[in-house]
Amino acid sequence: MRILFLVNPKAGDGKAEKEWPKIMDVVRSSFSEFDVEFTQRPLHATELARNAVLKGYDIIVSCGGDGTLNEVINGVAGSDVKICLLPLGTGSDFGKTVGIRSIDDAMKALKGNRSEAVDITRVTFDETGQGRLFINVLEIGFGAEVMRYVNTHSKHGRSSFILGILSTVWKLKRFKPGSDQDDMKGVETIEVIVANGRYFGGGMLASPDSSVNDGILDVHTLKPVSRFTTIFRLRDLMNGSYIGKNYSFEGKTKSARFTEKGNLVEVDGEVIGNTPITVNILQKQLHFLVP
Repeated sequence: MRILFLVNPKAGDGKAEKEWPKIMDVVRSSFSEFDVEFTQRPLHATELARNAVLKGYDIIVSCGGDGTLNEVINGVAGSDVKICLLPLGTGSDFGKTVGIRSIDDAMKALKGNRSEAVDITRVTFDETGQGRLFINVLEIGFGAEVMRYVNTHSKHGRSSFILGILSTVWKLKRFKPGSDQDDMKGVETIEVIVANGRYFGGGMLASPDSSVNDGILDVHTLKPVSRFTTIFRLRDLMNGSYIGKNYSFEGKTKSARFTEKGNLVEVDGEVIGNTPITVNILQKQLHFLVP
């Protein structure tokens, strides 16, 4: 097998760069041949992943967080190259869904070389026609504002997301996402979650029933509440019980449009633009190594 480790040294607020020498010792104990490349700028992992596909690599290991993984899948999707995850980011939430929470989990997946076909989703910006793939979660509204805060401040693991919520809650506002679903037209919200994976925000169980290979997106539209109530219900969002408590409108779909202009959008932990957008699921388009 030809294996390429794509490392984002800035992942986890520099955690990846600090821990990389120790990680290499672990890798060398299991593999005698592999290559390593480091990203140098935003979206560089996409470029490196595309080149790796052309060079005939069998496996690309995304070494970083959800943002790094997002860049890698945008370079690999549609090919036969297998993806593995070595979680080194602030959140590294997608790994929790597929059972990769640690370096040991990643090494087990690599050595076992067992892959599952997983879904990815394309988000298209209606006004420009430009597209981006995501594998875990898309957020519109408050959650995207939180991620903008997290990504522009020093990161301290899960507490970064809690601090982001507390620091951003004063911006909380109701908005109409402009959903094209008949039962959601005209509905107001503070946050829309479009989920392929189960976790976001450093381990919050945003979408407990989501599956990465069922061809379906779970859409959770939070019912509008005050700033105080948002903070009060934070535990319910963290453990997924907000759904059973009727704090959100629930839906399942293969595609959706959100037509209201100007609402902030983030995917896989990275802010990428504003609505209006269209999302379409692409079933089983990626080969992902699992333990």
